[in-house]
Amino acid sequence: MSWKLSRAAVQLREQIDDCYPERSRKSDGALGDARHSARKSDHNPDANGWVRAIDITATLGDNLDETADLVEQIRKYAKRAKRKRISYVIYNGRIASPILNWKWRKYRGSNPHKAHFHVSFTQLADEDGSFFEIPMLGGNDERSQENGRKLGEDLPSDRTSDLSRSRTGCRCDCKCGSSISLA
Repeated sequence: MSWKLSRAAVQLREQIDDCYPERSRKSDGALGDARHSARKSDHNPDANGWVRAIDITATLGDNLDETADLVEQIRKYAKRAKRKRISYVIYNGRIASPILNWKWRKYRGSNPHKAHFHVSFTQLADEDGSFFEIPMLGGNDERSQENGRKLGEDLPSDRTSDLSRSRTGCRCDCKCGSSISLA
């Protein structure tokens, strides 16, 4: 059977590739191997050929903290997004999903997902390849748009922000303001 990757999965992977062009792709993947095909997995094509999962190698840059920050932003995006395209995220022995309102909990699967992170998608994501508003991937923080303000707008002009500036953030030319860390 031929297979096709969820359009949202393609979009998320492209945004990651655009912002981290030099990243390792050693543990990247979409289509499940023989081990996956022996059990239920979003890496296996469904009856219509859709594969709804991607694995992204955890080495985005020089330190894994950047990967943890990105995975956290993906989790927060999945929680607050109006269009629910992400069904769950796994990384570093933890899983987040709607089951506990996107709170992290221990992942009990055989692979703790330390070399890569896993993102699974809903059926809605099959045909919806729209841009992910994830700050580290060139997007805006949707929470700031909901109340009509932009990030930093409420800071007085004579004060500096105390937001952490330690992360170099996005490596693309997208003007994403990626030095802002979501709390």
